[in-house]
Amino acid sequence: MTSISERIKGLLKERGLKAKPFALKAGIEPTQFSRMLRGIRQWTVPHLQKAAAALGVQVGDLTDEIRAVPIIASINAYQGCPFPEKIDSATALGFVPLPRFGLEKGENEPLLSKLYAIQIEDDSFMPAIEKGVKLVIQKDTHEGLQEGNLVVYCDATGKANIGRLSFYDDHLLLKSLNPKVKDLILPKAHLKLMDRVIAQLFV
Repeated sequence: MTSISERIKGLLKERGLKAKPFALKAGIEPTQFSRMLRGIRQWTVPHLQKAAAALGVQVGDLTDEIRAVPIIASINAYQGCPFPEKIDSATALGFVPLPRFGLEKGENEPLLSKLYAIQIEDDSFMPAIEKGVKLVIQKDTHEGLQEGNLVVYCDATGKANIGRLSFYDDHLLLKSLNPKVKDLILPKAHLKLMDRVIAQLFV
């Protein structure tokens, strides 16, 4: 598999471009760009998007590792959003590029068909999650959920919301990320209606 840096170096050489002037043109700090090219620092999605735009290519042309994850809803802490029973790319609000390096540490490679994204529409999840962040979520992960996982859960009304998971006797405690929204206690059987957040992307 060709690395991102190798592809970008090849395109720069092919077009007779020097790294520092290119970085400035792309809107990337030259020292950061140099470190990413040399493999000292990992590429981030925003840097990859800037480099692709400056080269006049698609992000997918720079790496084999990008997946387009459908954004199925926007969410705020007060109203939630419909809980996704299934993932339908045809009705997606858009797509978020997820590189393999965008996964949380220790995360296994998920199946694309199991992934969806939810966009944070305001500051109601601050300071835990900023406005504009896209949460990438893996469906059907209830069997592997652990204490402290960030999850999307379904409440009694069928709405989805985001919380931090804890186990409390024979129940589940969903710790709200907003101090004005109450924590929620659910029976353990409700675990099947939870999906785990595997990445947070600001793109």
